[in-house]
Amino acid sequence: MVEKCEMKLERKKRRKLSPLLIVLILLGCFVVNQLIREEENEGASNELFGQDGSRHLLKLNIRRTPRGRNCTPPSIEEFPDPLISQNARKKGAVVIHFIVAIYMFVSLSIICDDYFVPSLERISESLQIQQDVAGATFMAAGSSAPELATSIIGVFVAQDDIGISGVIGSAVFNVMFVIGSCALFSGSVIYITWWPLTRDCLCYLISIIALLFTIIDEEVTWYEAMVLLTLYCLYIVLMYFNPRIEARLGQFNIPVPETARKIGSIEHERLIPYRSLDEEVGIPTERHLPHEQEGCHRPCVVSVSEEKKAEEENILHSKPWYTYTVMPIQILCKYSIPDCKEEKATKYYIIAFFVSLVWISLFSYIMVWMITIIGFTLGIPDTVMGLTFVAAGASIPDILSSLAVARDGFGDMAVANAIGSNVFDILVCLGLPWFLQTVIAKPGSVVRIISKGMVYSTVSLFSTIIFLVVATHLNKWKLDKKYGCALILWYLFFICVASMYELNIFGEFNPPECHSSV
Repeated sequence: MVEKCEMKLERKKRRKLSPLLIVLILLGCFVVNQLIREEENEGASNELFGQDGSRHLLKLNIRRTPRGRNCTPPSIEEFPDPLISQNARKKGAVVIHFIVAIYMFVSLSIICDDYFVPSLERISESLQIQQDVAGATFMAAGSSAPELATSIIGVFVAQDDIGISGVIGSAVFNVMFVIGSCALFSGSVIYITWWPLTRDCLCYLISIIALLFTIIDEEVTWYEAMVLLTLYCLYIVLMYFNPRIEARLGQFNIPVPETARKIGSIEHERLIPYRSLDEEVGIPTERHLPHEQEGCHRPCVVSVSEEKKAEEENILHSKPWYTYTVMPIQILCKYSIPDCKEEKATKYYIIAFFVSLVWISLFSYIMVWMITIIGFTLGIPDTVMGLTFVAAGASIPDILSSLAVARDGFGDMAVANAIGSNVFDILVCLGLPWFLQTVIAKPGSVVRIISKGMVYSTVSLFSTIIFLVVATHLNKWKLDKKYGCALILWYLFFICVASMYELNIFGEFNPPECHSSV
């Protein structure tokens, strides 16, 4: 009798098991099974083609070392020869490459913010695209242009995993470090609502699952790339209907405490809704001027954030070191790209768009080239450089824009900008280059994923979503210093573990680089 009762209790416990937990368990089993099968297939292939392994190594684009171990051709061989010798770089001259790479990051940030994004705004206005859709497409492309350019260079030039590692590192950086920085340096406690966070985390979760199933067999086909692009089209559809969905779910909104109405030192008695490119946030009534200015095709806002931003820019531009440092890139852009922010250059937005693309591509190429040289000189795999250096540098526009609105108390906008850009990074920044390679450049070919550590890093991305949601809920949906410190610490932990995978500390996941005389 006791045994029957225990069996009934056990059945009840099983029935109460969360469907989401079941899906995650099945997904984990599938991943482990695929990895085991891949290792078995690799071993069988080595035995089938003999000790020299010529056919197998040609297929995977790897070589053999003198001792018989597999190795990958160094990516530095795909770029022009460095102007500084390896011996000089090891003695300290590699610092020059660090300086050039950082300058390229700053240059990309200037072009994206001051020229590329304004041209995209004009394009969306001329096409009369709804603001939510424009935010999910054109504006996302503007902030993620460096990641897209890096991924294209990784597929067509470097032919390594620096593109996918940069996207994964950027995704973690945006979710953990950017939001954590907003919580730390906003200057006040910010409250966020449940729907924007839930929506973006759900879309981000689907993107991670799609990426995992795409790279788990270490090769990408044309139809897998097509699936990623199709999912992004569905994301655009979701953003198109987002206002209606949010209106229906409005009755479930979590009440915002009175302290959330404080923006800096200003207490606002009444807030009215304003729809930005992606979110609905509170804007002071006296500063909200919807459609009152002539020639404005979207709500025109004179907000505190714009005043603060202008003030900060004036302070920054008054610094001699900043002025002289960025002067070359500013002169270059001023005389080569029409400034769509000026009324007289508004009609030249198409020219501004394409010229900005040319400069973004060129600066991204130099940036990847410099980082490849740095990694080769220091003996650091390209994937580690992508997870850390490339990801942080390419995410400069995201952290600046999120921090700017967070200082004015707009938590939903800051969080949506950080998480929403990850959807574009995964589905478009990876899907588009893979599609171009497998359908147009080399029809019927596949893109090889060299490092198995990328699969484990992708699986680890699930932890970032779980940690973010749980931490936000436990912290009562507010962004404060304690919350920010927790996110940044988790980011550092994630990057350390992911880098250990690529450095083969946990096993042979990343084949060593072959010897090169470059």
